[in-house]
Amino acid sequence: MLDLHVWGAAFGLPSIDPECLAIITFLHHAAPSSAWRLIPSNDPSISPSHLLPALHHDGVWTSGYHQIVGYLTSKSICRDLDADLDAGQQADSVAYSAYLSAHAAPLIDLSLYVSAANWAATTRPAYSSLLAFPLTWTAPPLIRAEAIKRVEHLGLAELDTDFDPNGGLHLSAGRDVLPETFRRHLPAARTKKTVRDEMTPEQAVAIRLFSLAEDCLSVLDALIGKGKSDEKRPRFFAAPSVSSLDCLAYGYLALMLKPPVPRSFLRDWLQTETPRLSNCVDDMAPGPLPWATPEQTTIIGSGTRVADSIIRNAPSLGAYFANEMRQRTEDGVKGLDQRALMLAMSLMVTGAAVGYGLHMYKSLQPFGARTQLWTAQRGGPKLSQFGQLGSMLSSAMGTYAPQLVPSGGVVGNMSAGYGRLVEVDSEVD
Repeated sequence: MLDLHVWGAAFGLPSIDPECLAIITFLHHAAPSSAWRLIPSNDPSISPSHLLPALHHDGVWTSGYHQIVGYLTSKSICRDLDADLDAGQQADSVAYSAYLSAHAAPLIDLSLYVSAANWAATTRPAYSSLLAFPLTWTAPPLIRAEAIKRVEHLGLAELDTDFDPNGGLHLSAGRDVLPETFRRHLPAARTKKTVRDEMTPEQAVAIRLFSLAEDCLSVLDALIGKGKSDEKRPRFFAAPSVSSLDCLAYGYLALMLKPPVPRSFLRDWLQTETPRLSNCVDDMAPGPLPWATPEQTTIIGSGTRVADSIIRNAPSLGAYFANEMRQRTEDGVKGLDQRALMLAMSLMVTGAAVGYGLHMYKSLQPFGARTQLWTAQRGGPKLSQFGQLGSMLSSAMGTYAPQLVPSGGVVGNMSAGYGRLVEVDSEVD
């Protein structure tokens, strides 16, 4: 049995991730539904490589679309969708697959993640419906930050209006640093707005966006036209069945066309300029899928994932931790090696030193303040506890000491049980 772990469904699609969509479509056409299970685990840490999609078969984990397809075809586990392609077509399939990963993936990152309006209205709510609390607060920002890094070289930072413009990547300034929903409620500036000020972030970089979309999608549309396939069922090659390239293209094109984003520059381009690609998405949509319920996560596993996401969100420490975990994954290191043990010990010692220093700092007097000691008086008059007025009244009234009368009758001229009243003249200064 093949267990395929993917990101869950969103936007009416089986998955929110393009490669997950691609491998789902591949298995739908290459294997019977009884031979595999589709598990929306939504947890990249379930595989040793910390990537989804991940295929588990006979104790072997394989992650990534191309790696899974290569594993399935090499083991003859399912039908090879590229078996009917000649050598030239197979070479074109490899080349265009690399082209999709290099050019179509950044378009999805720009549309679903970098665009602040699309992220807030569509993408983040989708992830919130897939993840359990408190991962809904920690995991989506990490996913978006990774997408922003992947498209940093394109110079389209004005799509992202939620971040500090002085951070290097972001080019916005002034009011543009705030999300658009906040800017609407701010008082209007007295200075006259320019045409650029009236533009949305997508409009400000529209030329670059449409240029990137045209460079990518026009090439794909030309390749479909070159394949001479049916207009209602377009394919990249004139083959009787779908190919692995068709499945990969569906994964990317579906996330350009189907998400209900408010800034739909990719959907508009597909529907107006390349209708064949839109028809390809509608025709390639997989039918009923063998969904399976993911295993219940243990408390330790949930706590570990939450702690991992919190550490990755920490400034400076998060980047170091992510690089360390990536290096351990690439080197195949598991458990605690000498380097990890030394790092853990250094963190413990540093934490103990910081905690002790904080405790000692709180016990110190404020800088410049004199030390005052308060001691309780014992055996003194009770009125002296009320400050100077109490001391004055105490000295005026004298010290009260009850007279001890010996038992056994009369002392002098005084009988037992009787005292003597003494008048004392005193002046209050």
